[in-house]
Amino acid sequence: MLATILALDERERRREGLLVESVMVEAALNAAVEQVIEFDAQRMLLGRNGNRSDVAAPQGVYRCAGEDNWVAIAVATDEHWYALRRVLDEPEWSSHADLESAQGRLRAHDGIDTELAKWTSDREADDVAELLTGAGVPAATVIAGRDVVANPQVRHRRLFEVEDHPVTGPNELPGLPFRLSRVDRWVRRPSPTLGEHNVEVLSEVASADELERLRAAGVIGDRVPK
Repeated sequence: MLATILALDERERRREGLLVESVMVEAALNAAVEQVIEFDAQRMLLGRNGNRSDVAAPQGVYRCAGEDNWVAIAVATDEHWYALRRVLDEPEWSSHADLESAQGRLRAHDGIDTELAKWTSDREADDVAELLTGAGVPAATVIAGRDVVANPQVRHRRLFEVEDHPVTGPNELPGLPFRLSRVDRWVRRPSPTLGEHNVEVLSEVASADELERLRAAGVIGDRVPK
């Protein structure tokens, strides 16, 4: 998309077109550059590891009370680990000497997950997240896509903006994920209706008479042919 926008900008300035070439392999490598760097530097092949990390343990999503409620927790430092232990009221299993280091916790990840899942299973996800973050442990409630619009943080950041469409009426549309002090809103107009900009676009290559003939022949228009 960026290349297309740049080409269109170049066309406006130089009044001539550009060939945009996009290679699938290069685009894929751009999205997976960590794997290339890791193999080049460490000769290590990165594989799938679910929600886990090579440096944080425990890290994952843990089921909470209710039908499908989860909380995400990531213990990346010793400080996080000690804070988690305090929240859990220093259970006996957490005091094992092997768990004092990050490498030890990584090796014992399965066992830690089992114990942590027991603790979260009968607690509300929001309560767990609030309790852990209050103690300095990175945690957040896992929310379904349908609940994102109503999320308090999303509402506070005004990510979704209301735009009135001539066909579908008022809709909440996602803006850009950042705010500028001089920009009140990102969504400035609704998406175009069928054929709305025929004249503006096609006038660059066709006269008014030619556009009228195309319209009369049903080649262009603002209604779907029956």
